[in-house]
Amino acid sequence: MFIGSTFAGCPETIYGTGIRDETVTTITLKNMILDELYATKDVLIKFDWNIPTDWTFNTYLHALYHNDLYAGNVTYSESIVQKIKIKKRFKGTFTWKTIFEKEIHSNEDFAIEFYDYLEPSNTDIEYAYVAVISNADMDTISTSVRSEFDCYFMVGQDEIYPLDLDTETTTQFNRESKTIVPIGSKYPYVVNNGVARYYSGTLAATFIEFKDDDYDVDNGWRYRNKIDEFLADGRAKILKTFEGNMYMVNIVGNLPRTVNEHYQNVSHQIEWVECGDPTMISDLYDNGFIDTDVDRE
Repeated sequence: MFIGSTFAGCPETIYGTGIRDETVTTITLKNMILDELYATKDVLIKFDWNIPTDWTFNTYLHALYHNDLYAGNVTYSESIVQKIKIKKRFKGTFTWKTIFEKEIHSNEDFAIEFYDYLEPSNTDIEYAYVAVISNADMDTISTSVRSEFDCYFMVGQDEIYPLDLDTETTTQFNRESKTIVPIGSKYPYVVNNGVARYYSGTLAATFIEFKDDDYDVDNGWRYRNKIDEFLADGRAKILKTFEGNMYMVNIVGNLPRTVNEHYQNVSHQIEWVECGDPTMISDLYDNGFIDTDVDRE
């Protein structure tokens, strides 16, 4: 109540509250010192100035202003929110897919810093921040970003490397088939065996670390050794192209190097074969790229 007048009707008001059909969506308070602010869906017929202390699902906010500006919402959320999910989908598609989960134990847990390197180039992606209450997903807070880059990338579970120097590539689409020439027939026929359809290919690239606005040529040998360990660890990788293709791959065979005219100009030769779908939650989880499979296909 402000000087005996409120914006909502009660017996002590100077005037009654007029009936309004508009939905109240915002409250702005300024140029004042406040002790408490309470907003609820409940209709308070006989209000005795004892504001309820317990939050219910009809409570919009209850701000006690204990030397902060949380307005009561954070404490309430902390007590009932089990976890936060980060979901994503390609813009124009319908289904959200959970790629990250975090349990909530304190106010600080609501702040999430999450990097997603598992996206193709030339693509719009939507991300959603979702609270989970009583094992049910609440309304989403979403935003969209544009994924664009101008070179190849090899992405691991914990690290990512650009392939931006002297890159050459070959790609092959594989299917299992056999050609059989019957006796007495002029033409052979082809037998297609199974449903296997997958890509494989080769990559050649020069690996020199780019830092401090320049290529660290003198320490290129250390960087190349690090690349060797990364490529040879036996774990799946995600190969991304600047055009928009993205493959989940295994590196096969050895990792030869070629010196090109100068001992510091060394290129790697990499052979790969597709091993999964980088847009499928099941393949991402099984290969260690994400830590949750609640939306497993």
